[in-house]
Amino acid sequence: MMDAALKVFMEKGFERTTLGDIVALSGGSRATLYDLFGDKEGLFLAVLDVVTAHISQLMNDIAESCGPPEEVLLQFGTSLLEALVQPDVMAMNRILVAEGRLFPDQLEGFFRSGPDQARGKVAGYLRRAADQGVIVVDDPMTAAHIFFGMVTAGYSFEGQINPARLGDAADRHEYVQQVVRLFLRGLCPR
Repeated sequence: MMDAALKVFMEKGFERTTLGDIVALSGGSRATLYDLFGDKEGLFLAVLDVVTAHISQLMNDIAESCGPPEEVLLQFGTSLLEALVQPDVMAMNRILVAEGRLFPDQLEGFFRSGPDQARGKVAGYLRRAADQGVIVVDDPMTAAHIFFGMVTAGYSFEGQINPARLGDAADRHEYVQQVVRLFLRGLCPR
């Protein structure tokens, strides 16, 4: 049912997708769908969680890391950008931008458990690096917001409109290297 829902949401968007479309493609029943997910919004958020699970795992990895900021942030930033440019993630992001207004309360929970938590884990890593004297950061959460923004800037606008502008994996890796270099210049010990 989740695979069918992802396929239909990607093809039709949230608003135009019907539960009947998903039931027909999955071969399941409407009763099962309601039992498992509650409604279309619940199913959409469950699909969104599955699509973004890889990003959540990246957050757990950085939460445990104690390596040098250059290496940790490069690995994290590159992995994040690669996860974000996957076709299913890009499709879900387009749906969120276009139709997220239809279920703001449910999405707030997603943001708290997804992007907000991810930035919190990066902030925790930055705090540990600052405690070690490797960087200087007054507000790790704000720094994490800035880092995420720098990594995802091209993806968020140009890449969503024209995925060809994202380049290949080597281009994205080079881009994240530049981001990390610039970001860490602002956090170098004074």
